[in-house]
Amino acid sequence: MGAGTSGRLGVLDLSDLPPSYNVDEMRYIALTAGGDASLRTARPAVEDVRAAGAADLSSLLPHPEDVLIGISASGRTPYVLGALHSARAHGLLTVGIVCTRPSALLLEGQCDFVLEALVGPEVISGSTRLKAGTATKMILNMISTAVQVKLGNTFGNLMVELHPSNAKFVARARTIVRSIAGARAEAYSGAHPALILHLHHSYPDALADDELDGVIARCGGSVKLAVVVIASGWAMELCVDALERRGGSLRHVLEDVRYETVVRVFM
Repeated sequence: MGAGTSGRLGVLDLSDLPPSYNVDEMRYIALTAGGDASLRTARPAVEDVRAAGAADLSSLLPHPEDVLIGISASGRTPYVLGALHSARAHGLLTVGIVCTRPSALLLEGQCDFVLEALVGPEVISGSTRLKAGTATKMILNMISTAVQVKLGNTFGNLMVELHPSNAKFVARARTIVRSIAGARAEAYSGAHPALILHLHHSYPDALADDELDGVIARCGGSVKLAVVVIASGWAMELCVDALERRGGSLRHVLEDVRYETVVRVFM
């Protein structure tokens, strides 16, 4: 939640989460002073009203399990401070991002955590869209990415919850499936010949693009599920159940697949 550049950066960061990680748009909400109209046209005066920040937050019916991140390079934006006060009243965990010290954001004591990016004076005095904006974007990127990693929406450096919604993402989905399922076969390079032969029968590089696209489509566009289907050879229902039992952790499911494969080949 922020105003001006800070608000726009919050919107920018969260807007990419649904296509990249297939998350519910209502789970991550970015609010900026003045609403969507202020994203394209600057409306500086709207950030001066504390009550507006509190009202915008309250309109979302916040729950104590929610988290509010208030972004203010100067640390004194009334819109953000008002929202943080309201958040504390609703029992939310509150985080502040600020680029100066001392700051009202810290001194008012409404944040459980304050992240201070002390970038120093801007080359154009007061133009916080410069160094402060860059630092803020990096912090937001780190927070949102770390959350997705903790939720199991990545595998290594791959976005396994990617939603293949355009040509670029369709191609990326193929690459991810081939990378993970293919690496599984290569990991057994020194294994018993019977096991290697078994693995290479399901090696994803053997699938043409349209065949791989078909598998992903049958999995409802789920890259993670497609990896399990190809790597395991199990029925779709078993793959879905395996992911559910493992809390959506692809890494843990592939460990199960590895164990089951060894047992099946040699028993």
